[in-house]
Formats: sequence, C-alpha cells, structure tokens
Amino acid sequence: MMQPTRRYSTKRTRSANVVLTVLTTACLISSTRGAGAPAQALPAEALPAEAAIEAELSDIVANTGIPGMTFAVYGRHLRRSLAAGYADRESKTPMRPDSVMMGASTGKMLVAVLAYQEARRGRLHYSDKVSRFFSPGSAYHRLPGASRLTISMLLRHSTGLVDGEVDYAAIADSSGTWTNERRFRAARRTKLLFEPGSAYSYSDLNYQILAAVIESLEGHYFGDLAMTRIVTILGMSGTHAATSQTIRDLASGYAGPTTKPQYEGIKLPDKTADAGRLFMNPAFEGGGGGFSTTSPDMAKFIYGLYNSNLVGPDELAYMTSGPIAVSPDNDDVKYGAGLFIYKTELGAAMGHPGLWFGYKTLVLYYPSACVGAAMQVNSQIDGEGNDLSRYRVDGKSLGMAATLTALVQKELHAAGERSDCDQPH
Repeated sequence: MMQPTRRYSTKRTRSANVVLTVLTTACLISSTRGAGAPAQALPAEALPAEAAIEAELSDIVANTGIPGMTFAVYGRHLRRSLAAGYADRESKTPMRPDSVMMGASTGKMLVAVLAYQEARRGRLHYSDKVSRFFSPGSAYHRLPGASRLTISMLLRHSTGLVDGEVDYAAIADSSGTWTNERRFRAARRTKLLFEPGSAYSYSDLNYQILAAVIESLEGHYFGDLAMTRIVTILGMSGTHAATSQTIRDLASGYAGPTTKPQYEGIKLPDKTADAGRLFMNPAFEGGGGGFSTTSPDMAKFIYGLYNSNLVGPDELAYMTSGPIAVSPDNDDVKYGAGLFIYKTELGAAMGHPGLWFGYKTLVLYYPSACVGAAMQVNSQIDGEGNDLSRYRVDGKSLGMAATLTALVQKELHAAGERSDCDQPH
C-alpha cells in the first residue's frame, strides 16, 4: 500500500512558467524560505520531479518496513523538504516534513560549534586541561584519567572514556534534574579503553564534559547558548533543547533490539514516544545530544555551518582535521574533531549521525554539490524487527549515508543540475 506523503518545496529552474510556480510556492511557505513551517502541497502534475522524490520516499518506507521518514535538502537555490509514512502507526497520523524527532548525537555538532566559538574568542584552547574548568570538589575529578584529558581529546573522542554509564543510570531513573555533577557521578565507574590521546573511541561522555566546560566559561546552560548563537540565527524553528518528556509535534518512536554494545541487556518499550511524550526524561543526554529537531532544520544547520560565519575558517578546518577511521576494517567513514567524513557517490560528505531510542538521524554536507541534507526515521528497527541499518532503495540494500546520498542525487537530477553551486550556465 502506498504510504501517505507530505511536502513543501522551492527549487531552481530556468523555465519562466515554473519560476512563477516556485514564486507562488515561496509565498505559501514562510519567511524561512522553504525550511521552516510547511506549505500547502501542490498537485503532483505541477511539480513532477517532487512527486517522483515523494514516491521514492514512500517506496523506502514500504520496502524497509519503517513507520515513516523525513528528508530535506538545503542549498542556495535548491530547497525541499518531504515526508512519507506515519508519524504514528497506530493512529495512522501522517508524517509531515516538519515532524519533530529526537536528534540524538547530531546535537554534538552544536556543542562543537559553541566550543569553537569560545576558541575563536581566545577563551578556550585545544591544549587546555579539562580539569582546570571544574572546582576541586567536582565529581569530574573522579573520572578515570581526568587530570590528563584535554579539550582536543574531547572534540576528537580520543579520551578513552567508555560510553554508556550515563545512559544506564538514566534508564534506571531519568526523573529529576540532570546536572553536570549528576552525569559525572553516574559515570564514575567507567573505564579507560586506552591511554588518553592515543586512539579513537566514540563516547557521549566526551561531549557531555565539553558542554559542561562551555557552561563553566559562560555561566549559562549550553542548550540556551545554542538556541541563541545557532538555532535562532539560522532560523531553525523546529529545534529545541530537549529538557522535557513532552515535546510539541514529536513523531512517535518505535524501538526494539539494538546493536549498540552499551545497550545490551536493556529492554526498551516497543513505543518510545506516544502522543508527544517520551518514555523517559531526555535531559540526561546533556551535550551528548540534547535537542529535538527536524530534517529541514538540520539540513539548514549543516549548510549554514559551511556557508556562514558560525565558526571561523580555521575552526571549521579543524573540525575535519586529523581524521581517523572509525573502524579498522572500513576506511569509508572517518572522524575528525566534531564531524564525521563519509566517502559517498558525491565525494566526501561531512556531518553526523544520531540514534535515540526509537529514532535515527543523519545530517551531511556535500561540498561537491554545495547542499546540506538530512533524513530522520522514527524507528530503530526494520519491518522484520531487526536493528535498522539498511534501507531498500531502488531494489538495493543501502546504509543510511548511501541512502541519503541517493536521495540528494535524485534531487539534483530532478533539478537538472549536477550541483547547487553557483556556476555559469
């Protein structure tokens, strides 16, 4: 059965008639120029290319067996946001392009931006010892290797701190106020996988500590700083710091088994959010994630990171410097100092994935095409109940990065362009 689809869009074209259509569409969208609130859908015959992409999304949803998904592409000219499937499977509530989902670890990019803004102002240095930002009585000092960790190690996930202790504590009891000290106490039994600074191992704790460092410098909650310095500036109207179980416009999340090692033995509810309420308090994440968001917003964010002055050119370059393969037997994905670097059919793409209980997100910027793109899925399992790691696209089984890239390629093809970069025609 064809899944329901929703859309809003603007797109580049050379046809005067279609330009008129696009201008009309732009009036319906909002002052955010296609990446904010949804507009009235145009009939498929008016925008055949858009209808084709919608059909592709519906096929992915049906063939992969997921409840729903959203997709957005954002460039200087090409801007479109689409959705397919259901925001809630039981009530058959259609997914909207601006349906909210948990951004999970994609929020680390916002924390990194805040840190690089401090570095640009000379208030933070990559070689700074982390311990200097916390009082002698802080539980931070009881973490293994605490006296040896530096800001660079946090940014690069090279501290060696094992991930998962804060998550375990939150699943046991997520209620109440989550302070940095509560997170540090929860993580006090964690271990070091290796000598700090000698290797790579992804850990939410690194960015939870980094967010705490930023708060010690600014005297304000990092989520509020991100809203002021990033979210509001870029017009990310659907993005908010996730500090409450109730989240407006939240799509329901669906869970099951997961391959994340730190979650082994944890039984998640089949439905991790219902009627806009999460099964647990998301505030535990802190700088490890910390935001509810939308695909249009995240596509706009990653485009803005590369095409605005959120950070300086030196800081932006540092975010992808010294990349290390995240897996010894796979050189296709590397990590720098705030961003992952993926090998794709459109060349190198930079961004970040996110997994929250019942939600998956991927955000990438494609320099060769000059566009940012994002996709979100309100499930972490496929139609057979297995961990969601592959998507069915045009009869092929693709990973999330390849799926997002394929959708961007289809958008560029539909627009009659090889890229969205300014160039002579």
